[in-house]
Amino acid sequence: MKKILNIKYQISNRHLLIGVRKLFRREAGFSVIELILAAALFMIIATGSITVILQGLDSNRLGEEQTVANQYATEGMEAVRSIKNQAYTSLANTAGTGIRRSASNVWEFFGANNTLTHNSTDNYIRIIKVESVNRDAAPPAGNIVVSGTNDPDTKKITSTVSWNFTPSRANSVQLISYLSDWRKPITPSRGGILVYGDGETKTDAIQYKILDGTAGTWSSAASAADIDASTTNRYLRAARVFTSSTRNEKILISRHYDGSAQYIYAQVFNGTNWGNVVQLSTWSSKALLDVRNFDGGYLENGNFIVVYSDNTNIPKYQIWQNGSSWSVQANTTDVGGIPRYIETEVRPGTNEVMMITSDSVSDTNSSYFNGSAWSAPTEHSAVAPTATKDHTDFVWSRENTLKGALVFPNAGTDTTLTLKIWTANGSGGGSWSDLVNSEASGGRLGAAEVDSRKGAEEFLACHKDANSDIYCFRGNSTPAWTSPANNILTTTSHTGIQRSFSVGFERTTGTQAIVVYSDNTATPKLRKYSAGTNALDVSATSLTALGGTLTTVRTRPLTDNDDIMILMGNANNDLFSVVWDGNADAAYTSGGKAHTAHGISGSATTDFWYDFAWDRY
Repeated sequence: MKKILNIKYQISNRHLLIGVRKLFRREAGFSVIELILAAALFMIIATGSITVILQGLDSNRLGEEQTVANQYATEGMEAVRSIKNQAYTSLANTAGTGIRRSASNVWEFFGANNTLTHNSTDNYIRIIKVESVNRDAAPPAGNIVVSGTNDPDTKKITSTVSWNFTPSRANSVQLISYLSDWRKPITPSRGGILVYGDGETKTDAIQYKILDGTAGTWSSAASAADIDASTTNRYLRAARVFTSSTRNEKILISRHYDGSAQYIYAQVFNGTNWGNVVQLSTWSSKALLDVRNFDGGYLENGNFIVVYSDNTNIPKYQIWQNGSSWSVQANTTDVGGIPRYIETEVRPGTNEVMMITSDSVSDTNSSYFNGSAWSAPTEHSAVAPTATKDHTDFVWSRENTLKGALVFPNAGTDTTLTLKIWTANGSGGGSWSDLVNSEASGGRLGAAEVDSRKGAEEFLACHKDANSDIYCFRGNSTPAWTSPANNILTTTSHTGIQRSFSVGFERTTGTQAIVVYSDNTATPKLRKYSAGTNALDVSATSLTALGGTLTTVRTRPLTDNDDIMILMGNANNDLFSVVWDGNADAAYTSGGKAHTAHGISGSATTDFWYDFAWDRY
C-alpha cells in the first residue's frame, strides 16, 4: 500500500514540475500588445515625473527672481524714505521716476525708471510712483480714501519692479507705503531772527532780535558783529539773513556805504554770538546805492554759498564750509555786465543753485551751479526798462522740485511780465522753456516778485509798473499765464523804484496766498488769493497803520505751518512786523506775532535794510 502511494506521489510531483516548466516557457516572451501597454505605462509615469521635476525647477527659479525683484523694490522704497528725510518737499508727485546716488552720495530722484540686471536678454525695470493722499475728514484726521480732502503731509509711494520670466510671461512685484512729514510740529512753535539797520546814514550799527516761537515774544534788541572796528560810518543799505537746517546757525550778508565806497560783508551767528566776519568785496562808487547785488543759501550738504558782485562782469562766490571756515573766493561766470541785482535759489534737497542776474547793460542772465561749477550764462533778455529796479525773480516749485519759474521783462518798454520755466535734469543741469507773456499792464514793468504753491505746479507773480499799478498773474509750468479775478490790486501804489508789495503762499495747505502792498498810505493793505478759484479778494484787508507811508514790504512764509511773517518799512525808515495766521485767516492780534514796532533808524526808503528768517534747525 505504501508503495502504491509513493508511486502516486512521484507521478504527481513530476506532473507538477512539468506544468511549472511549461508555464515558465510560456511566460518567457511578451506579445506585441503587452509591449505597447508596458511602453505606454512607462511614458505616463516618466512624463509625470519629468513634469513634477520641471515644475519644481521653475518654482525655484521664480522664487529666486522674485526675491531679487523684492530686494530692488525694497531698495527703491528705502531710497524714497531717505529723500523724504532730506526734505519732505522733495516728494513731488510723479507717475514714474527712477532713483540714483547724487554726487554728494545721497539718494535723489532721476530719470523715468531704473534698469537693473536680470540676465543676458532681459532686465528688471524699477519705477517709483509718488501720489497725493486724500482723507475723508480734515487732515491729519480721517481715513485714507480715493477722493476726499488732500493731506499735504502724507504721500503714497509705490515701488514696482517688473521683468520677463519667459519671453511670453511677464512678472512684477510691488511695494506700497505711506510716508508722512513727521517732523512737522503739531502746533506752531518756530521762532526766527530779525536783522535791521539802526544807524540811519551815520553808523554801521546792525541790530537783531530773536522771536521765541513757543512764547510768541521778541527778545530785546542786540548788536550783531561790528563789520569793521576801524570805522563806524559804513552804514547798512541792504541785508539778507539765512538759517541752517543742520545746526543752530544763521548767516547775515550785508551791503554798506560810507559816502564814497561800497562794501559787502558776511558774518555768522552760532546761536549765542556773531563772528567770523569776512569782507567779501568793496569798490568805489556813489551810484546805484539801492540795488541788492548779493544773495546766498544753505546747500543740502549743510554748507552755505554766498554769491556777490565785486563791481566786475563776473560775480564771485564763497562757501561757509562745515560750519567752521570760509573758502577762498572763486568766479561764477561772465554775465556780460556788472550785476545790479543777484538772486540765488538752492534747489530743494540738493547742492544745485540757480543764479539770476540783472546787470548794468540791462541784461537778464542765468547760470546754474551743479554743486561744483557754474554753467555758461543764458541770456533771457538784452534790454530792461531800467537798471535800477529789481525786475526779475525766480522760485522753485514746491510741488515739483525739478521745476522753477523765472519772471522778467523782455524789452525796454515791456508792459508785460515774461515767464520761463527751468526743468532740472537731476544731474546738475537742465533746460529752459520758451517764454510766455502776461497780459499788459498800464505802464512799463517795474519791480516783480513770484512765489510757488504746494499742491500744483503753479505760481503767483505780481509786479508794479511805472504808473504805480500793481498787477498779479497766475503762471504754471506749461508755461502759461492766466489773469486772476480782481488782479489789479491798486493803481496808486508808492511811486518809488522799490518793491512796495510782496506775495507769499501759505506753505502747508498751498491753496491760499497773501499779497501785502502799499496804496501810498500809512495803512498796509492785504489781499488773499485763492488758488481754487484763481481769484483775489474784491476788497482789501487793512493792517495796522504805520505812522508813515508804506514803502517796502517783505513776506517770509513759515514751512511748518501757514504762518507768514510780514515786514514793512515806512517813509520815516521805521520797521514793523506782523505775522499772518493762516489757520485763523487773519493777522495775529496778541503777543510778539501781533503788530510790533522795531527799528526807527533805517537808511533809505528804497532799500531792504532789514530781513527775517524762520528757524529751521
